Amino acid sequence: MYYVATRLDRERNEACSAIWRAAPGHPAAAFTTGRKDRMPRISPDGETLAFVGDRGDGVRVYALPLVGGGEAMALSGPLDGASSLAWSPDGRSLAYTAKAAIDPRTARVAVDERSGARHVRRLPFKSDDDGLLDGRRRQLFVVDLGGEPIQLTDGDVDVAQPNWSPDGSSIVFAATVEAPDTALTGDILVVARAGGSPRRLTASLGPAAAPSFSRDGREVAFVGHLHGDDPGGRNDHELLVVPVAGGSIRSLSAALGRTIGDWVICDTRTLAGAGAPAWSADDAEVCALVSDRGTCGIRAFARDGSRHRVVAGGERDIAGFSQAPDGAFAFVYSDPHVPSDVALLDASGAETRLTTQNAWLEERALRVPRRVAASAAGGTPLEAWVLDAGGDGGPLVLQVHGGPHTAYGYAFFFEFQMLASHGISVAYGNPRGSQSYGSAFSGAITGDWGGIDADDVLAILDAVLADGHFDPARIAIAGGSYGGFMTTWLLGHTKRFACGVSMRAVNDLVSEVGAADLGWFIEAEMDAPWTDGGRKLFERSPMRAAAAIEAPLLILHSERDYRCPVDQGEQLFTLLRRLGRTVEFVRFTGDGHNLARAGTPRNRVLRLRAIAQWLGRHLRPVGWTAAADAAGALFEPLPDEARAEAPSGGDSRYECQVPSGAAGDVATP
Repeated sequence: MYYVATRLDRERNEACSAIWRAAPGHPAAAFTTGRKDRMPRISPDGETLAFVGDRGDGVRVYALPLVGGGEAMALSGPLDGASSLAWSPDGRSLAYTAKAAIDPRTARVAVDERSGARHVRRLPFKSDDDGLLDGRRRQLFVVDLGGEPIQLTDGDVDVAQPNWSPDGSSIVFAATVEAPDTALTGDILVVARAGGSPRRLTASLGPAAAPSFSRDGREVAFVGHLHGDDPGGRNDHELLVVPVAGGSIRSLSAALGRTIGDWVICDTRTLAGAGAPAWSADDAEVCALVSDRGTCGIRAFARDGSRHRVVAGGERDIAGFSQAPDGAFAFVYSDPHVPSDVALLDASGAETRLTTQNAWLEERALRVPRRVAASAAGGTPLEAWVLDAGGDGGPLVLQVHGGPHTAYGYAFFFEFQMLASHGISVAYGNPRGSQSYGSAFSGAITGDWGGIDADDVLAILDAVLADGHFDPARIAIAGGSYGGFMTTWLLGHTKRFACGVSMRAVNDLVSEVGAADLGWFIEAEMDAPWTDGGRKLFERSPMRAAAAIEAPLLILHSERDYRCPVDQGEQLFTLLRRLGRTVEFVRFTGDGHNLARAGTPRNRVLRLRAIAQWLGRHLRPVGWTAAADAAGALFEPLPDEARAEAPSGGDSRYECQVPSGAAGDVATP
């Protein structure tokens, strides 16, 4: 079994990934020596491993013999934006997606190479994932072993997640086609291996991703829903099936009342999302990830939709899986003590942990989260957890997740463990709006950000305070993205917090709609189309009540954040400084919205230091030695940090060697 392990190289200030191999009874070991190897895919006959890597001459698709030895052979020229890789059933060809040359007839953007000037014709023209767009789109390519790549798609479309038909005659993929600029819907299309015009199997009824052919070739399973332009999680994503010959779409998971895919967040990877569903050998079941009450597991759904069963569950977060022909599953998982590891579930149902990628954590005293039951006004149950720092009467920070339609749960959070180790207990929970509790729960805040969700956050805090022994005068609030929105909002509407940390926040909904890469998402979330001139957006913006903020506030933001542009932090800092409030601003360069999970090592270290230094200064945990109140003090090493400078088993103090967690990055023969 092959998987991707990523470590952070502090000297080079970059993430490095290699392909590792593991098997029951054998220790895991690195299999490739590259610094950017990923997407391992084993050929159907088990004799060749395909992967994407960089050997110093650009990113390429490689094939490496597993039998008889030999060197990796490049199958493509240099690629930009390679994001998918799939073997044909006969093992003679590979499908992949990568950016193709610009097509001026359909391109949204053109770039003058000498100056960098852009001619923008349509939306979107930037992306938090890809930066400023240059008009090139991700297209579908096929390459035969020993042959030249052939481009199968073109035009104004980004192709994702190709999957071969069982007979190898066609390829199914996800894309958004013939849609308005601001459309957030998707479609499933199929194209002949020999080329030609793709044929749509869906009709832009909602988001659509991760298609997978049934073994009989008659149907395609995919992940999405049929409730319109909402990819963000207000509606549960479902396991859907559509006939290849055309016909109505049916849901296999609607009766479950939970969302397909991994919506549980942690800070060792970005949100995993949904990988391609896996059909059983007899086509009787389809397996997919399911998020449920802060957990994510694998479930099998009957093809006729009559029933489902848990394949792998428990109080953990399974972020991706692969299924072997004999029915065994390999999967990547996290839990409150495990940043990321790989396990094997054999055909008999016996589970074996195959890796211990973060052995140095065994030298640290990790805390076990304590679950706390809370209740919203009206009686809706809410879930929360506490990492106790120990002792009575100590400080507490209440963390609010982003999204807003993600979820906290049974996944590893380095930031929370770090704060607890320095005497600051951490509370975190899932107010309404969070995913993994059903569509009614996640969609309850539509049009009401700062309303029932704010009440729920405070209800979670009340339950935690009633359950524990904390100093009510030393309570902080912190959060990023939507969690930053809630932090700024509550600091302007209540005096319960001694200080706050607002990270990559949405503070001004009016400018967010126009400046973000997908700002129109906010109009749907707030049920506030621009027909009222932005009045509701302004009324529900934290900036409207920012003058009431009196608690000391730390603002963190990245210059290259296109999801919540940096002016969201700048506006808040400037206003509070003009009002003479206690406020400081840490502005990062080079990274985007996901700095906390996928940023460069140095920025991630500085971010963690800044949070801890700020909370330590204002919450005064026992034994804390505050850095001087001076410029640069927030970047000072933390107390006892030197002990962690050179952990055994790795070269990174804050970051661990972790499997990537992306669906499909665990490969089984």
